[in-house]
Amino acid sequence: MTAVEGVRIGAVVTDLDGTVVRRDRTVSPATLRAAAALEARGIPLIAATARTPLGLKSLSTLVPHLAFAVCCSGAVGHVPASGATAWFDVLPRVVIADLIRTVKAAAVFDGDEWRMTAAYRTMRPTGHQGRTSVVDAAALTEVEACSMVLCHPHRTAAELVADLITAGFGPERVTLTYAGPRFVEVTAPSVDKASGVARALRTIGVPPAQTIAFGDMPIDIPMFSAVGHSVAMADAPPAVLAAATFHTENAENDGFAHMLTRLGILPA
Repeated sequence: MTAVEGVRIGAVVTDLDGTVVRRDRTVSPATLRAAAALEARGIPLIAATARTPLGLKSLSTLVPHLAFAVCCSGAVGHVPASGATAWFDVLPRVVIADLIRTVKAAAVFDGDEWRMTAAYRTMRPTGHQGRTSVVDAAALTEVEACSMVLCHPHRTAAELVADLITAGFGPERVTLTYAGPRFVEVTAPSVDKASGVARALRTIGVPPAQTIAFGDMPIDIPMFSAVGHSVAMADAPPAVLAAATFHTENAENDGFAHMLTRLGILPA
């Protein structure tokens, strides 16, 4: 472990897209060297992402260095080395049914396949890896889904979250977060990146106080509160920057690797 401000760092957590995955969906050589160096020093690297386990597969150069992956915005715990599922939190079907009556553009993930309405496919023709199918809205409630994504043709993600809360979808019913301007991630109550990271850290035996997390979007703010130190990328929204302990360069400029070196977690 390496000390940051007198605290021993025993694990590193990172969001993927926009934090260590660049706009062209690649991971830079500097980031891969940093991930390998963490592994060599016995410091577990944990991914915390809205991606599904299937969605990790395209990151074939990074995944071998991950000790654990918190997927589907906290709803799924995944062990990349073995492919094992550590947990799978299901969204209540009644909540899914109520949501699709309110928002027609919706998709759910059941662990194997993304099912989506035609309205959702129109707004997001690409973006989900693995099996996908376009189905009637009622078919979204026919599977055990761990996560859901909603969008609206005339509302930003922040506006849609506000509308849904006003419509009665508060935290006692569902967790609403977003990692971009248009799409709202939906998980079961109290399930988010913070809860997922806490479970992952318990699994690998590292205290939250000895953990540092990297992120770039509002979906990462709860995760920041669950660890001892946090780092926001330079291009993050103001609320994310305000919530973080440190700031670093964006993914295009290898901010993840630079900050690990700057803090002394990795050697220069």
